[in-house]
Amino acid sequence: MMKKLNKGFMKSLVVALGVFSLTAISCTKSDESLQPNQSEIQSRKRPGGGSGVDNSIPQVTGLSAIASGSTQVNLTWNSVPNATSYWIYRDSYVPAIITTTNYADRSVSPGTTYTYSIAAVVNSTLGPKSSSVTVTTP
Repeated sequence: MMKKLNKGFMKSLVVALGVFSLTAISCTKSDESLQPNQSEIQSRKRPGGGSGVDNSIPQVTGLSAIASGSTQVNLTWNSVPNATSYWIYRDSYVPAIITTTNYADRSVSPGTTYTYSIAAVVNSTLGPKSSSVTVTTP
């Protein structure tokens, strides 16, 4: 048995389907954007797909970390010949991969101690970590 649908019900149904469609598109787009992020996370583990650290790459030297207020730590270090990027390690986390020899970590919290080290990337290969430095934000 078929029931006749009124105009009000049809409008509600069309609006509901429109919202559902937009939600589905948003979710699909969000899910798609996870793939590049997953690749980025994997590349942060091993540039070039290698199995680990290449000790033939010079270790970064001269690392200095200075708290610049309660929510920023400034890092500087000496360059490594032919380095194309540097991995910033904060404790066991990599908050950034950059191409310069200085970095302002603005994702720190007041009254917290952090340990930093740096590793150079040469020819898509990750070198050894530098000696670590520790800093406490005020």
